[in-house]
Amino acid sequence: MKIAVFSDSHGDVDTMAGAVRSWQPDLILHLGDHVSDARELAAECGVPVRCVRGNCDMGARAPESDLFLLGNRRFLMCHGHLHRVKISLESLLAAARFSRADVVLYGHTHLADRFETDGMLVLNPGSVGTGRHPSWARLILTEEALTAEIVEV
Repeated sequence: MKIAVFSDSHGDVDTMAGAVRSWQPDLILHLGDHVSDARELAAECGVPVRCVRGNCDMGARAPESDLFLLGNRRFLMCHGHLHRVKISLESLLAAARFSRADVVLYGHTHLADRFETDGMLVLNPGSVGTGRHPSWARLILTEEALTAEIVEV
């Protein structure tokens, strides 16, 4: 399964659409700040989407976090502002451990990051819509493995 992970699109549907058209993922995950962009993208490209709302999504009909299974892996996704990820990842990682997550996805900082800790993949795709280095992430999930790559726009 190919998964495109976007965050902080801030109105830049075109960049996401270009990524989706060229890579053709099976699923889109949007980590907040303009979840309406992800819904527009899903309608335009015909790819299923899961979203969480961010601090710029006041009134959006999306959960603040989402814990779900894909294949044999447990994913936890959130925007990150409620865990104060610009200051520290401690709160986010504690929530991930409590949830027994295998994969933790967050945004908000506009800075891409990828590392592993305590057997978890922790990934921030960066901001696809703003910032000095716009980026997104590709995940490839099989029964045997999960690979993650940050893609600069």
